[in-house]
Amino acid sequence: MNRPAALAGLVSEAFEGLARARRMTSLSVALIAISIGLVGAFFLVAENLKSVVETVRDDSTVTVFLKSSATEADRADLERLATETRLVARMRHVSPDEARARFSTWWKSLGPAARSLPGNPFPASLEMELDPAAVSSDALPPFLKLLASHRAAEEVQFDVEWIRRLRGAVSLARLTGLVLAVFLTLGAAFTIANVVRLTILLHRDEIEILRLVGAPEFLIRGPYLLGGLVQGLLGALVALALLWVATHAVLAWVAATKNALLGVFAVRFLPASACLLLLAFGLAAGLLGGLLAVRRQNLAG
Repeated sequence: MNRPAALAGLVSEAFEGLARARRMTSLSVALIAISIGLVGAFFLVAENLKSVVETVRDDSTVTVFLKSSATEADRADLERLATETRLVARMRHVSPDEARARFSTWWKSLGPAARSLPGNPFPASLEMELDPAAVSSDALPPFLKLLASHRAAEEVQFDVEWIRRLRGAVSLARLTGLVLAVFLTLGAAFTIANVVRLTILLHRDEIEILRLVGAPEFLIRGPYLLGGLVQGLLGALVALALLWVATHAVLAWVAATKNALLGVFAVRFLPASACLLLLAFGLAAGLLGGLLAVRRQNLAG
């Protein structure tokens, strides 16, 4: 038998075996999809938390609200102090009138109420756009304390600890996903092994005949290993499809709510590298399950 014909026979036998045990195969693919889907959900959460961190980092502006008693000289001294730290890339003074106009633009429903007030409740402020490297710098917390202690500062708005905690949550979600992937891949492998073992039992007589006529081992074991790989791959593809549908459903919901606060959460799907990793988990579960089944049924040669 030539090689192309042997490979064609191997593939044909693998798919015929899965088709004969289609109920068990469907159950196996569904369980694998759930396992890979759970891992993918953690990766998806980590990816979208990462996008929030990137959004905050890209808009890393420290806002210093000035006291009403602050003079021009006080403001100039505060600007000089911030510039000397070399943590600030750009700086902008926002007057009370500009602050009220911004509020009316961002919160249109409350704009008329803000304009109807007899006085202007919005304080003047200094917006300091940080250098990209400053957000993760150890010099940032002392810099914020220095600003807050200045005689012209009423309040400093920039929660660096929140950003760092968010980064920690991203790392935790990724680590949890990887640990979960290991355990769920093993669980999926045992599921696949049971399906492949059932297929082997259905073909026990054919296997004995092939051995008697001297068929090569790769033709005997190959269909069952390939069957395991196919189940793992199908489960991973189903999981990715469900995650894609869920992501777009969340996107549609966010668009329908038209909530400005949700605009920070730019929901996005998994990158190609994460998708390939989930497919690799599925294939690994399939290969391991096929190997376990072959060894259990004494087909290792």
